[in-house]
Amino acid sequence: MSVASRFQGWQTMFHIELLYGVLFVGGFAVLVYRFDPRLAAFEGGLVLGYILRVWEKMSIYERVIEEAVSEEAEQQVRAEAEERVQAEVEDTVGDEVEDTVSEEVADEVAAEVAEQVPEEVEEEVSERVEDAVSEEVAEQVDKRLDDASDAPAGQSE
Repeated sequence: MSVASRFQGWQTMFHIELLYGVLFVGGFAVLVYRFDPRLAAFEGGLVLGYILRVWEKMSIYERVIEEAVSEEAEQQVRAEAEERVQAEVEDTVGDEVEDTVSEEVADEVAAEVAEQVPEEVEEEVSERVEDAVSEEVAEQVDKRLDDASDAPAGQSE
């Protein structure tokens, strides 16, 4: 939208106001010097026309203000609705996601534990048993060797 077209309405309003002003001043100047009922009626018509023009402006301004207020109210309602929806979504989705994640994590952990623990326990137990058995056997062998070397040469158990 060009600047000239933007101000065209304002220029028209200015010209109308200027015309009313010139006619008022001219009419009152003539009435002061010479009273003519036709000119007085014309001036009365100008006054009535100007009052109607002011009334038209006021109704236009009221409409513009109502539209602006309505638009602002709609924006506020829209913003509040979006906030409420977002809060509700966060609450609902957050709870649902938390529940779903905790259930799935619990199931996966249980499955992993059930799968890995027996294998790891079996490996750990077998290693410890082997270590303990080999230590016990080594101690027993050492003990018997010590006992055999302490015993008289001709005796055996």
